[in-house]
Amino acid sequence: MLLNLLQRSTHARKLLFEHVPKCGGTSMSDYFRRHYVVSATFDRYGARPHEQEEFLALPETARHSYEFVLGHGVHPLLDHCDPGMVAVTILREPVARIVSHYYFVKATPGHYLHDRVMREQMSLREYAASGISNELRNDMVCRFLGVTPDEAEADPEGSVDAAWNVLQERYDVVGVLERLAPAMEAIRAAAGLSDRWKDRRINRTKGRVPIEKVSAEDRRVIEAHNALDIELYRRVEAVAPK
Repeated sequence: MLLNLLQRSTHARKLLFEHVPKCGGTSMSDYFRRHYVVSATFDRYGARPHEQEEFLALPETARHSYEFVLGHGVHPLLDHCDPGMVAVTILREPVARIVSHYYFVKATPGHYLHDRVMREQMSLREYAASGISNELRNDMVCRFLGVTPDEAEADPEGSVDAAWNVLQERYDVVGVLERLAPAMEAIRAAAGLSDRWKDRRINRTKGRVPIEKVSAEDRRVIEAHNALDIELYRRVEAVAPK
């Protein structure tokens, strides 16, 4: 088994996966991990507070030796990895992403927002407008620019254009969750992964209200706090693998 894993790691191209929260990334990460050895993987899930700084402090040869880099917030590491690394990410329709985020937090006692949401009995609408996490406010634009929501919203059009340019120029595959199968096939081809993708979803949010049952007012509030993400998603969805 170890020999098989080593062979897979040798034949696959180096891969960086920026996992945007609540965009199906847990299922994708599980698939990707099958192709790379743990010793050659840099994993940002549950990372220590200074782990990213420790990565950046490594000699170039050590940083470039990683074959798989993944997790929430690994985009800033792209410039410090092997230049030949394939970069990929998946976006999700922003209203659906925030709805999923809310119900996931409620259902996950270990989540850093769970206690406050439950203690204050926040509704979806209150959650979307609460400002308790930058993940709820134009997170897709902000994470690819490395800016705060306030900074991004100071120049909405310019920020969306800049984020769009980053995705076009720096990423080999940018897909959408709503068309995950063709996106994963494009990633498999780009990275030379041996196994075909089988849509086995992990970490599905339990108890989530279907998006079509979200009230018009709840949707309006979510859209108001994610207008930049909505425009970025619109552009990506138009060109994402079909």
